[in-house]
Amino acid sequence: MTQRRLLAILAHPDDESFGLGGTLARYVREGVEVHVCIVTDGAAGENDQEASEGETTSLATVRREELECACQVLGVQLHWLDYRDSGMEGAPDNQHADSLYQADLDEVAHELTRIVCQVRPQVVITHDATGGYFHPDHIKVHQAVRRAWGYLEDTNACFNLEAEGYEVWRPSRLYGSVIPRSALKWFILIMRLMGRDPTRFGQNQDVDLTQVGVPDDEIQVRLDVGRYVRVKEQASACHRSQGGGGAQRRLPAFLRRRFMRYEFYMQIEPAGGGRHSDLFEGLETALAARYSPLCSSRTLSFIVSIAFRQSRSSSYARNSP
Repeated sequence: MTQRRLLAILAHPDDESFGLGGTLARYVREGVEVHVCIVTDGAAGENDQEASEGETTSLATVRREELECACQVLGVQLHWLDYRDSGMEGAPDNQHADSLYQADLDEVAHELTRIVCQVRPQVVITHDATGGYFHPDHIKVHQAVRRAWGYLEDTNACFNLEAEGYEVWRPSRLYGSVIPRSALKWFILIMRLMGRDPTRFGQNQDVDLTQVGVPDDEIQVRLDVGRYVRVKEQASACHRSQGGGGAQRRLPAFLRRRFMRYEFYMQIEPAGGGRHSDLFEGLETALAARYSPLCSSRTLSFIVSIAFRQSRSSSYARNSP
């Protein structure tokens, strides 16, 4: 296969590190060209860092700098959409005019198709349908990616992209990042043993861990990232305003290594994939992402010309004595 490329489309600064950091670090170091597209500015997140006297830097600016730091550690190329963080469901930030919550889904999807056509990945990763823990931005990014995927298979939408000057590209696989319920069961038990309430998780205590997670039999990929946990932790440490390490940082070191060794994915497109251990598995012997034959105007013109010649030949044969 030619140069392997992976695109992760995620909602917030820190999702690339706290969630997928091991995956991204692994593939970069295996020679894959890895891109990350972050859709919102993270402005509704908490800020663990006390501002110096007279400092007026916005949280969005801080989080942009933290994201750039993390991407440099991971070795990925960064793309950015300019939506505002919406906060959790029911938060006042939901109503901000520039928030992803208020954005038109078609508009977001069209922006993502342009990113896909620029990057030309064989594999795309995003949030699963629940957003992991029901964050509305995660859910909307999932919905926008699914709609963008449909656009790349739609003839009219592809012609519109070509009219804008893009060469249409159809990735081979789409995965959702997930948390297996079996892993959460142990994490919840450990939290309770440590005297913490798993129904009030996170900096805002607004995540109920007992309600999240995906049944293990719905997960296609258990990706071993054990060799890259240290890189993930270094990238996560860049996000100082968000605690600098995700939930795992509160665990003892031996438990942290155990819980962070694997990252899990559900294959969304094409549906019905079997169990496999590598997001690129099987693509080496198949056609990787390619122009959709229905989308290429050159291909369509070629097909039309052949059909026209065949029609003339058939007509000539019928009319010949």
